Amino acid sequence: MTSSGIASPIERDDAFDELDTVAVIVVTYNSGHDVLASLRSVQRSTRRNKHVVVVDNNSTDGIPDLIVTEFPDAKLIRVAQNVGFATAANIGMAATSTPYVLVLNPDTVITPGAVDSLIGFAAAHPTVGVIAPLLLFPDGRNQGTARRFPTAAAGVFGRRSPVTRLFPNNRWSSRFLSGRDMKPGDPPFQCDWVSGACMLVPRSAIDAVGMFDTRYFLFWEDADWCARMAAQGFEVWTVPEAVVVHSEGGSRRGWPTPVVKHFHRGAYLYWKTHSAPQWWNPFRWAAAGLLIARAALISLPNSKLFTTARSVGLVTGPTPETTR
Repeated sequence: MTSSGIASPIERDDAFDELDTVAVIVVTYNSGHDVLASLRSVQRSTRRNKHVVVVDNNSTDGIPDLIVTEFPDAKLIRVAQNVGFATAANIGMAATSTPYVLVLNPDTVITPGAVDSLIGFAAAHPTVGVIAPLLLFPDGRNQGTARRFPTAAAGVFGRRSPVTRLFPNNRWSSRFLSGRDMKPGDPPFQCDWVSGACMLVPRSAIDAVGMFDTRYFLFWEDADWCARMAAQGFEVWTVPEAVVVHSEGGSRRGWPTPVVKHFHRGAYLYWKTHSAPQWWNPFRWAAAGLLIARAALISLPNSKLFTTARSVGLVTGPTPETTR
């Protein structure tokens, strides 16, 4: 552990990894019993050798001790402070050397055969850098997390926007939400960006592109990673044959003000990195102003302004387009 409280680099357990096919990286922070169900589903999901690594961001809910007891073969890495999702996931990836890495949220349940389907597709398509399953809500609805890259229009036609909610079949929302009509068992399809709740990445792609950008604390690191993959010539695909049930937002327990801050800060970082890198670009500063205003509005749920906005459908609480 370094003096800053961040975990020191982890040595790779190469002797163990030689027998493995996939490393499953799960990041936890007071995730509750959801992570136990998720890890049980990992055990049932495939007969392949797998190296499960749980990176815990200094949880206080006692769950890490339960993980040690129930999953003795899993590797638990305890971090001395909450370093965020991207940094913690990178710690887990750096601790492994398997041919494939599966990044998995603690509020997910993998259905049997899903991991095999993802790995099979990756093995047959060497130009693919990120492969995602079909993410479903617990009630079976498609979460619509396979999308085109974020643009300014995404705020208008994203999966939770008022326009999409009022006019769900409009052509612009349908174009942005490229995978929302897919059903389990449908053919694989290419997209721009998938949710970091569950994504399989070949080690070769990680070596070429790098791991998550640690400037993102929570949210948007998945969109950034997919954009960087595309810039290096790798493709992003979704394989609906592989199904993962995602209790969206279960691992963060709602939208406290710090979470709202991290979401909007990440949105601005993505925008200035990929759409407006020049410091003088007026769209960069316009985006900053709009995101600050939106975050302030969302952080004041009891204000008259927020109540009025909600009543006319402008907001429905926090309406992020990249919710895990």
